[in-house]
Amino acid sequence: AGGLTYELASECSHHGHIVALYVAVRGDFIVVGDLMKSISLLIYKPEEGAIEERARDFNPNWMTAVEILDDDTYLGAENSFNLFTVRKNADAATDEERSRLEVVGEYHLGEFVNRFRRGSLVMRLPDSDHADIPTLLFGTVNGVIGVLASLPEEQFNFLWALQKALNKVVSGVGGLSHEQWRSFHNEHRGRATEAKNYVDGDLVESFLDLRREKAEEVAALVDTPLDELTKRVEELVRLTH
Repeated sequence: AGGLTYELASECSHHGHIVALYVAVRGDFIVVGDLMKSISLLIYKPEEGAIEERARDFNPNWMTAVEILDDDTYLGAENSFNLFTVRKNADAATDEERSRLEVVGEYHLGEFVNRFRRGSLVMRLPDSDHADIPTLLFGTVNGVIGVLASLPEEQFNFLWALQKALNKVVSGVGGLSHEQWRSFHNEHRGRATEAKNYVDGDLVESFLDLRREKAEEVAALVDTPLDELTKRVEELVRLTH
């Protein structure tokens, strides 16, 4: 207004990336996804007018998307169609350990993710059992929309056991191993690594389509009555879509 013009002035910068492709921000923390150098955690110091690197993942992941799950945990997608989660080592004993982001989760999605966004595919009622479970949407170059949910430890452990039981009872398509398909693998590793700290929601939901005798076999493996197991899986479905 009044013919005034404004100019953005450079306050500070940070170097050391190949190409910084993706940025996610939470407070003064900045998570950067690099073309070839995985995930870096930076902090902006307003009183000093500076950006400093706090930690990085030293694996050579070629990033396609990043997001912040909470103050200490960060999510990445890379170009071999994998998802992985890293955590800040704030309580580590040495500076070297604190400078490394610890890989705490790995999973082969089989889709090229190019966007994460906070949100849900269903209406979240305040009085529902899962109202406080955070969810994240992802989009892929093929047009797929998916949901990631950060589960409480007890629920995750239960669903992990259910996933293991389903892999024992249900044969993979064409006789292929579902566990091998979900193993993290890319061109920088000599061999695939079994998925960790991710539960395959599509596999868990397939429990609802099993014949009764197969469903009872799965329920016996997880030591849970069939009706209760069915109810818990249906709750997961309502949480995600």
